[in-house]
Amino acid sequence: MGKIQKIREEKKIQEQFNQEFKKKKRKKTIIIVIIAIIVVAGAILGYYYLFAEKTMIKAVIETSKGNIELELNHNVAPDTVDNFVKLSKEGFYDGVKFHRVVEDFVIQAGDPLSKDDDPNNDGIGGPGYTFKDEINPRSLGLSEETITALQNYGYTFNFILESISHKVGTISMANSGPNTNGSQFFIITTKDQPNLDGMYTAFGRVVSGMDIVQNIKQGDIINKIIIK
Repeated sequence: MGKIQKIREEKKIQEQFNQEFKKKKRKKTIIIVIIAIIVVAGAILGYYYLFAEKTMIKAVIETSKGNIELELNHNVAPDTVDNFVKLSKEGFYDGVKFHRVVEDFVIQAGDPLSKDDDPNNDGIGGPGYTFKDEINPRSLGLSEETITALQNYGYTFNFILESISHKVGTISMANSGPNTNGSQFFIITTKDQPNLDGMYTAFGRVVSGMDIVQNIKQGDIINKIIIK
C-alpha cells in the first residue's frame, strides 16, 4: 500500500504541475496576443495618421481681399502637391498677383514676373523648371477616343492615380502644353469646367473662401501662402 500511495502522490503532484504549467502557458499566450494586438493596432493607427496627413494638406492663400483655404490632395497628384508646398514654404508666391481673371471661368496666379509693375510679361514666368502632368483620364470618365487624341497630342497619363474633375473651387496647374507645369495655378470660379479634364492637373479644392475667389480682380495680390 505504501508504494501504491507513493505512486498516487507522485501522479497527483505531476497533474498539479501540468495544470500550473498549462495555466502559465495560457496566461503567457494571452499576454502575447494582447501585445500583438496593441502593436498591430498602433501600427495601423500610425499608418493611418501619417497617410491621412500626407494625403490631405491644408493651405491658406492670404490675399488682399481675404483668405482662401485649400485642401490639397496628395493622393491624386503627389508631385504637384509637393511642388506647390515647396514653393509656398520658400515664399515663392509671396507678392505675386492674380495676373489673369476670366469672368465665370478662372482666376490665375503664380507667375513671379507679376510681382513688378509691368503687366506685359505676366503669364510667362515660372520657377525655372517644369514637371510632368499627373492625370488619369479614365478616372475622369474620358472616352478612349479622347484619351488617344490627347496622347497623340503629346499628353502622357498615369492610369493608377484617381484624378479629380475641374469643378467649381478646384485648384489646378496652368500649363502651356503637355508636361509643362511650373508654378502657375488657377481656381475654377462659378461654373464646372469638365472640358479642362485630361489636359490640366487638378490637385485640390477650396474648402473656405469661395466668396473671396469670386471677388478677386486682375491685379489683386497674394500676400503669402501658408501650409498648415
